[in-house]
Amino acid sequence: MKWFDDEFEEEFERMRKRMERMLGSPSRPGAVTVCGDTGWRPSLDLYETSEEFIVLLDLAGIQPKDVEVVVESEVVRISGNRCRLPDQSVTRVHHMEIDFGPFNQAVRVPGPVDSEAASSTYRDGFLVIHLPKKARTSASVSIKTDE
Repeated sequence: MKWFDDEFEEEFERMRKRMERMLGSPSRPGAVTVCGDTGWRPSLDLYETSEEFIVLLDLAGIQPKDVEVVVESEVVRISGNRCRLPDQSVTRVHHMEIDFGPFNQAVRVPGPVDSEAASSTYRDGFLVIHLPKKARTSASVSIKTDE
């Protein structure tokens, strides 16, 4: 027994394929396909030591000059662009998982950092951002009276 007619099933399959093109395949968790200005998100790890937070990004195929890092109090913003390799001889794509195009990503670290002392290195396709911790400060506030 068939639950739906063929026309309904075909339309549902077309909708599923459109959603997969826009959002990425559900078989790849976190996958996002470049679609307009939405961009993509590189894989990112966040580590902590006693002295610093370390952000590690997988930026294979991206030149360091094409990446910008901005450090604010507890947020690191990374943006850049991975350009597709020009290959005019490709006539059909059979499988595609590597994302290309612009990306913007922000990560909140669990505490304040010294943005002036932050540094980064790029090696073997990985960007490592070192964020020295900044001590949390507190102050006593005196209470004045109208007397």
